Amino acid sequence: MSLRFKVLPLRWLTNFSFFLGTFASPRPPKPSKTIRIPRVSSFSDDQNDNGKSQTTKNDKLILQVYYPTSYRPQTQFKKRKSPSLRPVVVNFHGSGFMLGSATDDARWARSVTEYVDAVVVSVEYRLAPENPFPAALNDGVDALLWIIHHSEELGVDPHKIALSGFSAGGSLAFAVPIKLGEEMQRRRNILEGGNRQQQNTLTSKEEPSLYVDPAYRIQFIAAWYPSVPVDYSLTRPQRRATNARQDKNLPAWFTDLVDTSFLLGVAEEDRKLPWLSPALAPAEMLRKYIPHNVEFRLCEWDELRAEAERFSERLASDEVGRKGIGMKVIEGTTHGWDK
Repeated sequence: MSLRFKVLPLRWLTNFSFFLGTFASPRPPKPSKTIRIPRVSSFSDDQNDNGKSQTTKNDKLILQVYYPTSYRPQTQFKKRKSPSLRPVVVNFHGSGFMLGSATDDARWARSVTEYVDAVVVSVEYRLAPENPFPAALNDGVDALLWIIHHSEELGVDPHKIALSGFSAGGSLAFAVPIKLGEEMQRRRNILEGGNRQQQNTLTSKEEPSLYVDPAYRIQFIAAWYPSVPVDYSLTRPQRRATNARQDKNLPAWFTDLVDTSFLLGVAEEDRKLPWLSPALAPAEMLRKYIPHNVEFRLCEWDELRAEAERFSERLASDEVGRKGIGMKVIEGTTHGWDK
């Protein structure tokens, strides 16, 4: 049986489960707006593409936007007012890179808009196995680039960006800024190096001038029980062995399916790429692209807890020197406790 036919029943069940969950109180809010943006980066043509993505030429990347109830930037712009720009939280949903959708965290998004007065943009990244690594990563980078360069249209401040992710999305919250930073550096090197042929590859995309050196600042990362946060060189048995409650581990058949689907076509040596295994990134790269303020929320009985704890310790170490690392273990919980 192909991977796709193994995943599809799980995808249907997950979607149905979330649908039933929408009837529970409090009801999740609907997005304030849905935006479909073109995939304009060259990432799918760049290094580490395994050639298995099924994206079509006219495919769009969907962003679900949640505004604070008192904030309507489009109305303020129509009245020619100068709205104060809100912080923006870019969120990546969970479910193992092969399930879920951008509206799964709608209740959480409402809490952010109400208590933080920020705009939440949740990314509908492509799913495996139809679109294995690096499709989800590339979509995250494209989404962030679009938000940065359409910040005024969205009513957000590109210098006040936070990244958030649940489970699999938690790993994207670290991988996306690393990949974005390295890609921007690569493009600057091309433009400054005078290689005309390479420069033409940067100017052949839609809105090319906007996607070379964006002005932005990532201020904060929130990682909620990050899945494989950070080190894909570890095996699943190694991860499972770290859980004090073996009976609380995710089913082995499920985690094996996640890894097989997401890593389809990825060579063994590429599992240590910094945008696939951020925990293995050079310290200089982490200092450049990961902000000082990072918060981890982990589950007590989770096979991924120990891995996330090690990563948080490395970020706070003298080697990397992030000054605002916070971590809290939610007692008595298993992976995905809030779902």
